[in-house]
Amino acid sequence: MIHKHIIQSNKTLRYLERAREGKIAEASRFGVGEIDDHLRFKKGNFVVVTGHANVGKTHTMTYLQLLHTLENGTRWLIYSSENEVQSLQRKIIEFLAGKPINQIDEQTFWRHHAFVEGHWAFIDSELIVNAFELLDIAREIYDAWEFQGMMIDPYNSLTIKKEDVGKGISTHEYHYEVTSHIRKFCKEYGVTTIVNTHPATQALRQVHRGSHEYVNHTMPPMASDVEGGGKFVNRSDEFFVIHRYTQHSQDWIFTDIHVRKVKELESGGRPTPLDLPIRMESTNGNCGFRINGINLVTKERQLDGSPF
Repeated sequence: MIHKHIIQSNKTLRYLERAREGKIAEASRFGVGEIDDHLRFKKGNFVVVTGHANVGKTHTMTYLQLLHTLENGTRWLIYSSENEVQSLQRKIIEFLAGKPINQIDEQTFWRHHAFVEGHWAFIDSELIVNAFELLDIAREIYDAWEFQGMMIDPYNSLTIKKEDVGKGISTHEYHYEVTSHIRKFCKEYGVTTIVNTHPATQALRQVHRGSHEYVNHTMPPMASDVEGGGKFVNRSDEFFVIHRYTQHSQDWIFTDIHVRKVKELESGGRPTPLDLPIRMESTNGNCGFRINGINLVTKERQLDGSPF
């Protein structure tokens, strides 16, 4: 059957042949085994991230962007309305150097600054837009400066297209339509798009019980806790949770990544076990992370010292 809306078999046959032969291409890596085992930024995928306030979602996601860029040369477009552009640039420079910016020599500073300029573009954080306007801006930028990844941080900072809501379209339907358009953008341009979301307020009241190691500490949110409902997770290709036990006397220095959903396993990545997340420890000056004492960017061993 031939119709403009029917996918013809010649567009799917190559994939089916590769799958039959066990030759599905592996997605690009971060270069850190503990991360690569569970998490990949796959071309054209829609990634939803959540986590409680002040656990470091933007900090962690920016760090993962850097790891991916160092390994793959990825270029990123960022819209982060809750962070000033210079603060994000400083963060990446400090991640690269593994030390606070006031401890970086001039030559190293300019080298890292040039790297950031070459791999990140930042939309004005003062710009107030709805999701459809933001996607239009992203398309314009892509035509001038091709990028492979984009982060919207956070989703609830986007305004609502008022002419839609209140005229026969519910808020739920509106946000579902937005996620559909984000997915379409991902697939059309092959851009991995990360959307940071907030959990609903009641998630903060959920604490570990019984004999759990972190009894009475706030639990990491689940998929059902995402503000706005399960449509975000349902429409996503990957979903993961950033969590930190901020009130713990010792373990507050650890950032946990709970990978809750990986839609396609053959190309890499898999969900983490419930209580066995990817765990990263903050480095000195909060200028990055280490696993097993190794700074993930500089590859240097750092075993002691407070992260702040």
